[in-house]
Amino acid sequence: MIDSVCLTRPVRMHSPLDMLSLGFRSVCKHPSSVCTHPARWRLAREKKPHLTWSEAPNGSHWLSLTGSLPKFMFGSNVYLLSNDDELRTCLEGISQYVAETAQVTFDAFAANVNRVDYCHHWRFSSELVPQYLWALRGISLPRMRKTLIDSSTVELSNASQTIVFYDKFEERFAMKSSTQEELNAAKGVLRFEMRLRDNRSCDRFAKKMGVPNRKAEMLLTEQATRHAIRQTLDRLGLSKPITEGSARLELLRAYCGNDGARFLRLAGFLAAGDYYGLDNLVKLKISSYSDYRRKLKEIKDAGAFLIAEGPRSLEGLTFIEPCKPHQGSEAA
Repeated sequence: MIDSVCLTRPVRMHSPLDMLSLGFRSVCKHPSSVCTHPARWRLAREKKPHLTWSEAPNGSHWLSLTGSLPKFMFGSNVYLLSNDDELRTCLEGISQYVAETAQVTFDAFAANVNRVDYCHHWRFSSELVPQYLWALRGISLPRMRKTLIDSSTVELSNASQTIVFYDKFEERFAMKSSTQEELNAAKGVLRFEMRLRDNRSCDRFAKKMGVPNRKAEMLLTEQATRHAIRQTLDRLGLSKPITEGSARLELLRAYCGNDGARFLRLAGFLAAGDYYGLDNLVKLKISSYSDYRRKLKEIKDAGAFLIAEGPRSLEGLTFIEPCKPHQGSEAA
């Protein structure tokens, strides 16, 4: 549902001596004994959300919390929060954690969201996860850079947003600290995340949602999560089945009907994309940006966008109920 967040509230910081006594450390590395930098203090406890207290140029003070909500609740982000009740419990726990740690009042619900990772799990058999990731190597969105990491991660990103699919088991297996319970829970899980990485992207998302601001009570909800995930999957054209290669031309032909010229244009675009990579068609000046966007949308609408490995087709990736969280876990 939601993984990592950054929540910020205007809170007056303590004196330097009090900050030190609470465990905060100054981030500034100014060599002079008389520092002119705005104050910035950080507290990073193991397996706990990080706290950063900053002084803005106008003299105002801001307290930020950065961390994973499921890790705070369940001790691991292998398990996801599944509904608004769990989110409320988590944010109440966050408010209490900051109050006890920083000795201030911190209302997590009223905090601004400066970063949020909306996420979803699909649970398949273990052999299907790499097949989906193989097909997802072909995903493309205008003005987003694609990165492939080994065979276990496919990522699209720009300055403010990241979209990523990865094998949760492979991620946890690479971490020496993973428990056997976590590895068992991660088997067969294809993880999807849509990350809004700064306050401007959170503002834009709030406007698209039709909510008045980017406070946690508006953006850290089940409704916001569903909106973010469905919208992203629709943009990627992933709601349709992923067919094996030879079936794509038939899908395209059925989509174009009796318009043979349109079929040939789209078939040529598809073939060039398969050979050069769809991401490279504008860069290589094979297609203009506007023509690329238009043809890419048609290819996705036809269900001929991605290719499955081998003769087997794969079901579309639609938004369904997430995997149930770990039973018996408690808030930190």
